[in-house]
Amino acid sequence: MKNRNILSSAAQNALPSGVRKMFELAKNYDDAINLTLGEPGFTAPDYVIDAAIGGLKDRKTKYTPNAGIKPLRDAIAYKLEKENNIKCDPDKNLIVTAGATQALMLAMVTLVNPGDEVIIQGPNWPDYKGQIDMVNAKTVYAKVDEKNGFKMTADIIEPLITDKTKLIIINSPSNPTGGVLDFDDLKEIAELVKKYKVFVISDEPYEKLVYDGFYQHSLASFEGMEDYILTINSFSKTFAMTGFRIGYICANEKITENLVKLHENMIASVPEPMQLGAIEAIYKGEDDVKMMTDYYDRNRKLIVEGLNKINGFSCHMPKGAFYVFPNITGFGKTSQETAEYILEKAHVVTSPGSAFGPDGEGYIRICYASKYEDIKEALKRMENAFGLKQN
Repeated sequence: MKNRNILSSAAQNALPSGVRKMFELAKNYDDAINLTLGEPGFTAPDYVIDAAIGGLKDRKTKYTPNAGIKPLRDAIAYKLEKENNIKCDPDKNLIVTAGATQALMLAMVTLVNPGDEVIIQGPNWPDYKGQIDMVNAKTVYAKVDEKNGFKMTADIIEPLITDKTKLIIINSPSNPTGGVLDFDDLKEIAELVKKYKVFVISDEPYEKLVYDGFYQHSLASFEGMEDYILTINSFSKTFAMTGFRIGYICANEKITENLVKLHENMIASVPEPMQLGAIEAIYKGEDDVKMMTDYYDRNRKLIVEGLNKINGFSCHMPKGAFYVFPNITGFGKTSQETAEYILEKAHVVTSPGSAFGPDGEGYIRICYASKYEDIKEALKRMENAFGLKQN
């Protein structure tokens, strides 16, 4: 049989992570300050950990229902109605997944056929492109930049819609830019969705990490969205539970029925002790989320103010997530060259914008979720290496 020993096109075309590349290069510097990975600067709260440990001690080590345990689905449905104005029947519209990453892959497999077009923001979280490739679909980039606050708005999306468009992915607050979509932005996208009757994934893992009084609305809360919107969220970023791998999808009943079938083929179910921890996060986590967000806000102001004083950088103030995406064209190098140059001269590890798609060129990503003192030291090193701008 011809091509029997050839790997899939998705595997062959997958690009190595630009973030991980910098992570590996940093190993050559014992004193490197690492501002690359999108990892919260906290660990999960004690009550979350205690609930998971309690589940293990109670021997809750069996399979759970494919859609997740009922108490967690009830808790998520409560959260969605209270905080997002989304009515979501826990028995018909919800499925618990292995983090938002698996939720996205599951949704992609459920919605997209080979040859379909999927519109995503450029620059974007690189896993979107990887997953689109895995279902043999075509990525269409909706380019954004600091001029409009890195917002993927309806007027940017609409010219890209064709008869092959099957799915649009919205990510607000955004990784890697920290850009957010406000109420009016989302309302216009909702009208676009109804006009073209296209599926939309609203990927919302950073929804609570917002600043300056901003409130992140959910696209699914707008009237008439029931048949088109899949809301995906996670406990990873908001509650510092990245290792728990708990995410979820809320969608209409027909879509959810198929999500559950395919989910069984992928991982069957998420470990019950981790689900028990997630329940506690929903009901007890409000104060901790505020504490962490306030901490990130302090770091955000420090990093933006500091970068804008240093030669080569021009940094937009983000309203969400815990990333800045400064323009580094002032260095006269590619984003990869600039990231390596910063590492070499200042021993500070950043991520090249090119790691986030072709539209990320000219930028780097810096995660400010780490220690305040580390960010201060990183800025000091970069000041010494590149000098301050003249007033």
